[in-house]
Amino acid sequence: MNEKHEKEPGPLIPPDRAPQTPNEWGILVIFSFFFALFITLELAQNFTAAKLSVPFFLVSWVLLLILHEVGHALMARLLGWEILMISIGHGMVRLRMAVLGTPVEFRTLPLSGFVLPRPGNLVAPRLKQFLIYAAGPGIELLAVAILVVLIGPDVMLNRSPEVGLIAAQSFCVAALFGAIFNLIPFPHRTAEGTAWSDGLGMILCWRIPDEEFRKRMMD
Repeated sequence: MNEKHEKEPGPLIPPDRAPQTPNEWGILVIFSFFFALFITLELAQNFTAAKLSVPFFLVSWVLLLILHEVGHALMARLLGWEILMISIGHGMVRLRMAVLGTPVEFRTLPLSGFVLPRPGNLVAPRLKQFLIYAAGPGIELLAVAILVVLIGPDVMLNRSPEVGLIAAQSFCVAALFGAIFNLIPFPHRTAEGTAWSDGLGMILCWRIPDEEFRKRMMD
């Protein structure tokens, strides 16, 4: 999910801090262990190909998180905005790299992400901000549409023991869930202030004054 600090006109602020105490890390490790154990036992008991939809959904979620943030970044670049940072995941930074000259970082838990864009000019900045917000959910919906066209709507909606089709169906379900969830307009609190969902950002970006965009250009 994409977030935005209430004081900045660009999408997204860094997510909350990583666990910092032994107790917090212990809770995270224990929760992760039992979640993985539950998934493994569920798959092993009376195994059928249909049960692979659960791990396929989880893997798709990670891939879609990357695709979602890339969607924001691509739209910003197309509109002439600079990308200061792309971050994938939540918590402590585990890996930093540069992709086509853009700093990219990967964090511990692939649950959320953010993109930090900088306006290139003051030509229709609110419209450009709207399009940048919309590009995240939009690229997920586009991926679903492409798969449906390639596979066929009738085949996509049918139950099948074919592993490839189950993977495609799981990907589409994850993409639809993620896109719809991100389009719901709601704020939420983070360690750095109030954040916006993509849906709320698409609504509130029209209220951002030119002075805010001008300030962001100078940062």
